Amino acid sequence: MNDGKMRSSHFALDIIGAILVFSCLNSSCGKSGSREIEMIQDNAYNMGFALTPLHPDSVILGGGFEKTYLDTLDFGQGVASPVWHIAQWHSKFNLQHAKLMTASDGSVYYVNEGGSLKVALYPDNSLLLEVNADKEYDSARISGQDWPHLLIEQKFVENSPNVGAASQLLFSMEVKLEKAENKMTEGTFISSLHTAQTPFYFILQNANEESPDYNQKIWFGIPSYDYRFTEMNNQETVSWDIGTNTYIYNVPQRPVWGDISFQDKKWHGTEIDLKPFIIRSLLAMREKDVFLDTTLDDLTITGMNFGWEVPGTFDVAIRVKNISLLFVRKTE
Repeated sequence: MNDGKMRSSHFALDIIGAILVFSCLNSSCGKSGSREIEMIQDNAYNMGFALTPLHPDSVILGGGFEKTYLDTLDFGQGVASPVWHIAQWHSKFNLQHAKLMTASDGSVYYVNEGGSLKVALYPDNSLLLEVNADKEYDSARISGQDWPHLLIEQKFVENSPNVGAASQLLFSMEVKLEKAENKMTEGTFISSLHTAQTPFYFILQNANEESPDYNQKIWFGIPSYDYRFTEMNNQETVSWDIGTNTYIYNVPQRPVWGDISFQDKKWHGTEIDLKPFIIRSLLAMREKDVFLDTTLDDLTITGMNFGWEVPGTFDVAIRVKNISLLFVRKTE
């Protein structure tokens, strides 16, 4: 697939080199005496989200995320220090100062001034991410043109899980496609340029300062919904992200989600150990001359993001809940 593999420089942590890598190269990482450590903080979104600017360049020029957040989407809970941030990269319209609204189903939500981005929190602690790209595009997107994103992101600052120290890295989440409408003019859809998709990415990084591969990283991807496909694939993919000059390794979908289709608009969940897939990704990256001198003990997971990338004229919405990454330490 071309056009940067439908990936851009939206995760400015990578662009500006601001990922703080706290390597945990032995079993002392994390809370003393705890064999299981939950890496995803606040997965009920009680602390809200810090809101990014519209463009990653604003973060770079402004000196980093902490100095450039525009607002806090706290869903009326009055929280000042969210652990999440939400990225609205390349939207025409800003969620800053959006008014908190309440829906008849009990959810509370924010909508930007153009109606193109919506974020809602439901009573069951599920989060809705909605992109109405018909309000973002005046015509069919062309190659090289930026596209709107709506992503939730978190970095693992204090306890970046070390892959070698883990007996398991148990990942789980639940998602439900709420809306997927193709708004493209007939005859303009090109599958290599246009879609709406919700990938989940972890940053997998060599954090061993003594390693020749120190600071090498990849996007470790767990694909979910993609407009172009109605069935889960059983193939890994490796691609090059032009925007961040970093390889992307995507795990096969079927071992993660099973034989399902997100288009049925039902809740679908997964609970899977990522460690075997990380081992496989290490081998795949060596074929690309990446991680040539990297062992599992060198690797940490330094952050994640999930949400919409919409490089086409689609109106889409998805709900997500119970995101978890449980680091299970090896026994002595």
